[in-house]
Formats: sequence, C-alpha cells, structure tokens
Amino acid sequence: MAEQYSQTGAGSDSQPPGESFERPTAGTYAGLAVAALLVASAVFILLADRSLRRPPEIPEVLRPTATAAAVGPTAQTPAVIPVTPEPIILDLEIPEGPFEQLPTPTVVPVHTDAPARYFLVTVQSGDTLAAVASRYGYSFEEIAELNGIDEPYIIHIGDELLFPNR
Repeated sequence: MAEQYSQTGAGSDSQPPGESFERPTAGTYAGLAVAALLVASAVFILLADRSLRRPPEIPEVLRPTATAAAVGPTAQTPAVIPVTPEPIILDLEIPEGPFEQLPTPTVVPVHTDAPARYFLVTVQSGDTLAAVASRYGYSFEEIAELNGIDEPYIIHIGDELLFPNR
C-alpha cells in the first residue's frame, strides 16, 4: 500500500485515506468545557432541588411540647398591660433672686430710610488708585484724600478703600 501512495505523488507525511485525524482546536476544547459545565450544573441543581424539597429539621429545643400542642392556637392568654406608676411630685424650694425679674428690653430704633454715606472697595491684583477711582466715577485725588493716601499713591492687594456714596 505504501507503494501506491508514493506512485500518486503523496508526500511522506500524508496518511492513507479514511485514517486521517485532525488535531483538536481551541474551539473544540471550549465546547467540551461548556458541555462539562452544563452537565455539572444539571447534577448540582438536581441534588440541591432534592434537598430543598425536604422540610428543615427543627431542633429539639424549639419543638412544641405536648401541652402546648394540646392548647392549640385557639386558646388565648390574657394580655398583660403595664400600669404606669403614680407621678412623683417634688416640692422644691426655689430661692428668690434677681434672675426671676428680667429687665425690660430696650428697643433701639434703626434708621433704614437714609442710604449709607460710604461704601468699601477691596483692592484686587492689578488695580491702581486711578483705575479703581475711575471705575466708580471718582477722581483718584478725591479718593486719595478721603483715604489718607499721599504721593506716590501706592495701594496694595487687600486694601479697603472708602468711597462716598453719591
């Protein structure tokens, strides 16, 4: 038979017809693994289902006694209603003192009719006295005089400048 294969031109690694075996691929192994998981799951479900159908075992301590079973659920036990105790009355002597007579509060009238005469502006980064004054419509000399700033009119970040409210 080997002579027939060599005459047909088949190579040395060729196999006779009908006897060829393919190597299993990764897909074949994955299919076998899935099938094995399905079978294992089915067996587990059957065993777990069988154990779930059984009623749970009640420990001896929790099982009802014969007298409790004879009484049954129709017999009622009288309800115990707690009684509140009588109130306790304390007769305390509170000494008299100045704390009993509170002073009458004095009402201070607040004038909300007149607007504020001045407002404050906080100096930010990059501000100059001239820029801040012109932003609110004032001359820098007027603001410098009101705030006591002398030449060279230097202001610092965070300074609060007083402006008249016109």
